[in-house]
Amino acid sequence: MGKAVPKSRLGRTDWVLAGFRALVRGGIAAVRVEPLARDLNATKGSFYWHFKDLPDLHQAMLDLWEGLATSAITAHVRQSGLDPMGQLMLLVDMVSIRPGEAFGGVEIEPALRDWGRSDPRARAVVERVDRQRLSDLAGFLRAVGLEESELLPRAQLIYAAVIGLESLRLTTGQDMAPPLRSLVVQLAGQHGASGRTSATRQE
Repeated sequence: MGKAVPKSRLGRTDWVLAGFRALVRGGIAAVRVEPLARDLNATKGSFYWHFKDLPDLHQAMLDLWEGLATSAITAHVRQSGLDPMGQLMLLVDMVSIRPGEAFGGVEIEPALRDWGRSDPRARAVVERVDRQRLSDLAGFLRAVGLEESELLPRAQLIYAAVIGLESLRLTTGQDMAPPLRSLVVQLAGQHGASGRTSATRQE
């Protein structure tokens, strides 16, 4: 192993991202201090400089994911200046972007969901993220012009498609955006035709 990285050069986020990568490789059991230190070429002392213990790191991983998976995306979309349909399509493009390898790549969200099946704390965060995403989707659909009775069922269809396409991307490498955009146009396009081409596609 090479020279250890001084703790002052590593922040909490470095350890959290290393935790995500370990989670993808081997589940939550793989998120342990010594392997993470090797991954970062750091010392265990650096870890304990930033975290009280391993559960503290686990909570930081869940907190970061929750923020990135909900408010960070919707805030960007709402500040885009696009019309309602354009915002909805921009949201589709943003959730279709492949997560970077620093975050664990395309397997990170499935790995987080697997974690939630065995850990009550992780499960509570996954459930909260799902509820918030459905609420946000319903809000974007409301802005497009859908009736209140249509909001939750259509938000659920779109969100179910997101989760399914994430799984399909793992096995086929398929780009999520085209089928997801097509579905959203079918479910909401008639209410916001003027915005269908408003969103700039993000790769």
